[in-house]
Amino acid sequence: MLNVMQAIDYLVKDDHIQFGQNDYKAITEEKVTSRVRQELIENKLIVFPIEQIHKREGTLSTVDVKYKIVDAETGESEILVSSGTGSDTQDKGVGKAMTYAFKYLFLRSFAIPTGEDPDKISSEELDEKEKAVLEKKRKKKLSNVL
Repeated sequence: MLNVMQAIDYLVKDDHIQFGQNDYKAITEEKVTSRVRQELIENKLIVFPIEQIHKREGTLSTVDVKYKIVDAETGESEILVSSGTGSDTQDKGVGKAMTYAFKYLFLRSFAIPTGEDPDKISSEELDEKEKAVLEKKRKKKLSNVL
């Protein structure tokens, strides 16, 4: 696992999400999985889920997953855990949650930074930014009416 951590020191966010009031950068599961997979193969490590519990509340599905990471040469293994949440009005919520859990399993287990640290921004600062966005939208709406 240390070799994987040494090989991947940083992953740049490669996606931009805009929906309603949400506007943020993200990192895709494809980018994380393909980069980590390359190092897992190089280091003869195998990761697979061994237990999963999921629940659905409305359109929100949550999964808690236990994974096993195995050294293919020695047979040594560790249990890793991750959780994910996915929103979907149909039948894809659990799949989305599993994808999220898998992506964050790799990011957190191998301590891979992706940039923006939510702990560096205070709740008050986030609240002020949200208020400013809402005020700007309100003023724009008002000017369109006039």
